[in-house]
Amino acid sequence: MREQEIIIESKYSLAGTLTLPNDEPPPFPLLVMVHGSGDLDRDENTKRRPINAFKEISDFAVKKGIATLRYDKRGVGKSEADFYKAGLHDLIEDAVAAIRFGKAHPTVDDQKIILLGHSEGSIIAPAIHEEEPVQGLILLSGTAEPLAETTAWQREMMKEDIRTSTGLEGWLLHLLKVDKKIEKMNRKLIDKMKNSTEDVIRYKGKKINAKWDREHRNYNVRDYLPRVEVPVLAITGTKDVQVKPQQLDDIANLTAGPCETHLIEDLTHILRKTDEQRFSKILKDYKRQVKEPVDQTVLEIIGKWLNKIT
Repeated sequence: MREQEIIIESKYSLAGTLTLPNDEPPPFPLLVMVHGSGDLDRDENTKRRPINAFKEISDFAVKKGIATLRYDKRGVGKSEADFYKAGLHDLIEDAVAAIRFGKAHPTVDDQKIILLGHSEGSIIAPAIHEEEPVQGLILLSGTAEPLAETTAWQREMMKEDIRTSTGLEGWLLHLLKVDKKIEKMNRKLIDKMKNSTEDVIRYKGKKINAKWDREHRNYNVRDYLPRVEVPVLAITGTKDVQVKPQQLDDIANLTAGPCETHLIEDLTHILRKTDEQRFSKILKDYKRQVKEPVDQTVLEIIGKWLNKIT
């Protein structure tokens, strides 16, 4: 494979990597990758959690003869701007710029561009496609509901986990009324973000992207999915505790074009498998999971679908 350092000109300059197959002659189909939430670089890594999903998916796709384009988010890695000031529509704007960069590149077949979104990337992918059409969408760990509904569900899952905890840990959680404290803290934070007009606020000493949160509250992926007429591949795991696994059915029912869905047993939000069952244990297990590669089943499903589409 051949990796090229590139600059995508959006509102700010975004640093990225264009990876090309070695043995195939151009032009190549292109897979453009859009990150999940957080300060993620082009490989989908942060200092706290190196998921590395995009690097691994890229290496896999390039071996199949498909070029890939991935980039650092605003204010992350080598990209310009302030990450905390980036809103949802800024992220859409940057992804649109990435697709346009790919379409204009001499090694890329501009009629064979696929958009891959992971987590938040899959939520905004239909809106990106509406602004700059592509030939297919891959939605990993996605949902068909507004973010506010998903986060409310996550909080209920967390509280139920606390309420049903047993042993010494459960006794301490009940004694300290942790579930009630979590709910109170979330209400205060949500109210503060809703009532703010600033891009960034501080809460308990931490910087919070209030603009991003407010824009998500006014964005509903359900408005965009019915206008997606290109082929869609949607993959979620049964152990995903950051989105509702049953949302796969809603994605399939809402999209206008052909939609292939896969619910993978024991797969988590970060595309690895776990034996853990409880909400909190699955999240804690991420630390172990990131030391493992992206699940091979996920890669094989992506590979077969890309072969059909491209």
